[in-house]
Amino acid sequence: MLLHSPLVSMSSWGRTAECVEALGPRCVAVEVDDDLRPPYGLGYARCAADRIAGSVGTGPVVLVGHSGAGPVLPAVTAALHGRVAVVGELYCDANLPRAGASRVDLMRHQGADFENFRAELANGRRYPDWSDEELTELLPDPLDRKTVLAGVRQRGEDFYLEPLPIPDSVPEIGRGFLRLCAGYEFPAAEAERRGWPIIRLDQGHFHPLVDPEETARALVAVAARLVPAA
Repeated sequence: MLLHSPLVSMSSWGRTAECVEALGPRCVAVEVDDDLRPPYGLGYARCAADRIAGSVGTGPVVLVGHSGAGPVLPAVTAALHGRVAVVGELYCDANLPRAGASRVDLMRHQGADFENFRAELANGRRYPDWSDEELTELLPDPLDRKTVLAGVRQRGEDFYLEPLPIPDSVPEIGRGFLRLCAGYEFPAAEAERRGWPIIRLDQGHFHPLVDPEETARALVAVAARLVPAA
């Protein structure tokens, strides 16, 4: 089950689900769009769980969270409890969840502009506010840039400062990491330290759009290691 960042739409996965299915596993890209009011993280988890339950019956499933979907994967797993059997969580270029942490807290490792970003949010900035030109290096294809920009969901300070939901108990399931770009080496290294299966690609953050075939192969390879029976 492919979960997109709450900052963009399902279209950011491009053809990845189709490419995963070409390799064998059934794959569904889930559209989560009922998370526009606080509590944002819990709203995302509940909406994702409802859409997943309506797509697959009782499972079993591996949840794949790209970018901003990663930190709420445990909340999605908890929301599926008793409805769908979740056997794995796969973090794809995503920060790892931490008790009591907000999205801003989890972003601290991602660059020297962190304090400037916080100040801009306090002054009313709504992010992401990308332009077509800013995305050119990451997404050389104009159609890919158009796809991402059409799905942008700008968020304000309350979204980024909200403590993300962490369940009281975390099930013993397989967890793994797919690093698409060097910007997510910090959580990738932490996942590796925890002994999770991990694959590193030296590509871009929107690699699912740029090269869905390579992304699909890497996702299936990590999933096979965190859920050997699959």
